[in-house]
Amino acid sequence: MSIIPTWLISTPIAHRGLHDGNHKIPENSLSAFAKAIKEKYPIELDVQIIKDGTVIVFHDADLKRACSNPKKTKHLRQEELTTHTLFKTTQTIPTLQEVLDFVNGQVPLLIELKTHRFSKKLEKNTLLLLKKYEGEVALQSFNRSSVKWLSKQNHNYPVGQLAEPSLAIQPLNYIYNYLQLNKNMRPDFVAYDIDDLTNKRVSYFKEKGVPILLWTVRNQAQIDRYATLFDNIIFEGFTPSLDHKKY
Repeated sequence: MSIIPTWLISTPIAHRGLHDGNHKIPENSLSAFAKAIKEKYPIELDVQIIKDGTVIVFHDADLKRACSNPKKTKHLRQEELTTHTLFKTTQTIPTLQEVLDFVNGQVPLLIELKTHRFSKKLEKNTLLLLKKYEGEVALQSFNRSSVKWLSKQNHNYPVGQLAEPSLAIQPLNYIYNYLQLNKNMRPDFVAYDIDDLTNKRVSYFKEKGVPILLWTVRNQAQIDRYATLFDNIIFEGFTPSLDHKKY
């Protein structure tokens, strides 16, 4: 297990950057990351791999919602990225390298690897890009194979398991079982869906000393309601109260 940095369990993390609700500052854009840097929030962002092997910062499996285009994200090539604007703004889809150069260690990054079929290509290319990056980073994924593989690599990044109840395989149930059976597979932290609280397995992890991050927190009332269940939050759409007892 990696050493858990203080920011990961104490400083609210901006979900897909500090974007706004009307898309003037789009999610996963350099403008959203600039605002998070200005407000000194760590940034959560999504990465996936496209046809030519480039790692991009983008959430969806296609461009419909963000770019009004039906094309599948995996079919993109790097030279196409600047032709697709995010939510009808001037912002375009950034590569992970562009984001690393832009953030340049000013705030920590929580990188979600969106691995649909585990081939190690996204994981390997992401770690390769991070080799020369000197800022603070943590990694997370819904894919159990990805979490397991990343945890065994030669790096110092904390690796977390994302989980939600709506997934067909019930990943948190799986985590619960393998933590009991094989402690070597224990993730450094668990990021869990706030919409499934209260879930007794979250308390189980906390009792075992596994930090809990909640996503996606959208108001102060949720922070207050679940204060005893989490160590940190991934938030959007409001400004968390930093004088709350959790922080």
